[in-house]
Amino acid sequence: MAVPGEGISIVITVKNEAANLRELFSGLVPQEGPFEVVLVDSESTDNTSDIVKQFQGRVPIKHIVKKSTRGEGRNLGVENATSGNIIFIDGDVTVSPGLVSSYRKLFKEGYTLIAGEVISAGVEKFKLGRVELIFGDFEITRPSANLGYSKELFQKIGGFDPVFITAEDIDLNLRAIKAGARYALCPECIVYNKTRSNYGEFARQAFWNGYGRGQLKRKNRSLWNSIEKGPKVSAGPLFPHLVRLAFGGLGYLYAFLR
Repeated sequence: MAVPGEGISIVITVKNEAANLRELFSGLVPQEGPFEVVLVDSESTDNTSDIVKQFQGRVPIKHIVKKSTRGEGRNLGVENATSGNIIFIDGDVTVSPGLVSSYRKLFKEGYTLIAGEVISAGVEKFKLGRVELIFGDFEITRPSANLGYSKELFQKIGGFDPVFITAEDIDLNLRAIKAGARYALCPECIVYNKTRSNYGEFARQAFWNGYGRGQLKRKNRSLWNSIEKGPKVSAGPLFPHLVRLAFGGLGYLYAFLR
C-alpha cells in the first residue's frame, strides 16, 4: 500500500509514441522515488512494447494495452495506480530533473490539484499558446500534459469524461475547482512537449482544440458566465494565426452541429 504523500503514480496514455518514449523514460530513470509509471497503450502497432521492456528494469512500469480514448486511458491508468498521488503526462514529452520530487513536496503539503508547466519545443510558428479560461481564480486550461491530482479527488469527481476528444482536462479541472480542490501551481514541475511539424498536423490540432471548446461549452452552459477569459494570445506569424482561427472555428461549430 502506498504511503500517503510519498508514492507517486505517473499515468501516461500512448498510441504509437515509440519515437518519443525512449527520451521520456530516460528522463524518468533518475527521478526521485518511490514512483511507478502506469502506461496505458491504445493498441500501438509500432515498437512501443519493445521500448517498455528495455526500461522496465530501470523504471517500474505497468504496461496496460487496451484500445481507449485519452480520457478512458487515463481513467484506466488511475484505476491501476497503487499510489494516492497521480501525475498525468503525455507520451511525447520530456521531463525536468526534479519533476517528481517537486510534485511530491506539494502533495505532502496537502494540495489535491497541482498544475505544472508545459513548455513547447520545436517549430516556432506552430507553437499554440493557450486561450486561458479562469474559474474560481484557477486557470482551468492548465493541460493534462503535466497535471497532478490526488487519487481521492480524481475519483470523487468521476475522472475524465470519455465523451471528450480534447478539452477533457479543462472539464476535469472545472469540476475539481467546483468540488473545492486545494490547488497549487508548480513552476519547478516542467515538461517539454513537441510542436506539430507541418501545416496539416497544425490544422488538425487547431480543429480538435476548437471542437473540445465547443464540447466544453455545451456541457457547462450553466457555468459558462462564471468562467472568465484570460489574456488574449498574441497572434504571432499571420498565416499560422489565420489557420488556427479558421480551423479552430470550424471545430467549434462542428461540436454544436454534430
